[in-house]
Amino acid sequence: MNKLLLVFAASALLTSCVTTRVGTAKTMDITGQGVMHKPVVVNLDVKQEKVSKTVILKDVTSIDNAKNEVVRDLLREKNADVLVEPSFDSKTKNSTTELTVFGYAATYKNFRNIEEKDIKFLELKPNAMMKADVYTPVADNGKGKGKGLWILLGSLVLTGIILKAAL
Repeated sequence: MNKLLLVFAASALLTSCVTTRVGTAKTMDITGQGVMHKPVVVNLDVKQEKVSKTVILKDVTSIDNAKNEVVRDLLREKNADVLVEPSFDSKTKNSTTELTVFGYAATYKNFRNIEEKDIKFLELKPNAMMKADVYTPVADNGKGKGKGLWILLGSLVLTGIILKAAL
């Protein structure tokens, strides 16, 4: 009977271990009905050296969330605000994914209210006004779920075999 309790306890422990890490890599300006704000202009200081970061992940359920995580880690590591022209390489073998991001780290400098010279520049180069992409967490699509159930069922079958052999 003690063996049975041990197997059930181990099954419960194995099926309950899940780590979830979620965050955003960038937030954007305030918009909405009744919200008015004075335009702000900022310089973007882009480093000339291309940077990269590689992470190895097991049992990835969402490649978009994994990309978000590696970009966020690279920005924190390089003390940057935004990653310019990011590109991703990924290799998956069995349940292990190697994900690499490449890009140019950049920081915002010289925040200021919009001035006449800025307006003239934007009129001359209307495509110069850019917005950064926002990476938000993607809901889990269910891939990888149900493994705990299979572990539980397998351990129950194993328990039955052990009990049958013991009797």
